[in-house]
Amino acid sequence: MPRDRSTEKTTVFAIYSTRRDAEVAKEYLRESDIEAFVQADDAGGMHPQMQRPHGVKLVGMSGAAQDAYEALDVADLLPQPVEGQAEPDEATGSADLTMSTGGVAGVLGAAAVLLIILYFLLA
Repeated sequence: MPRDRSTEKTTVFAIYSTRRDAEVAKEYLRESDIEAFVQADDAGGMHPQMQRPHGVKLVGMSGAAQDAYEALDVADLLPQPVEGQAEPDEATGSADLTMSTGGVAGVLGAAAVLLIILYFLLA
């Protein structure tokens, strides 16, 4: 008898830094008869620069999580931890993703805020 998946919850199998890596893992799972889909906050691929700070999630049914993890581990397709990145929380199984304010974007943003403050103070 087929399982009723309409009430089964989804879970995040892994979080990748690029859509490409998540798609490769998804296709590998599909070949292993494990359903998964890619979820990213990158405006449908129009803003790929948002993939790295937010992460690209490989999501599937909760009942297949252990099989998916084992399959991805055997194929060496699990995302590698990045130095300074939060490790998954044991209780929830998820990692906190944070956006960095460093680099050119952070400096330009800080400069813009400073200029706006100066404008209003001197006006």
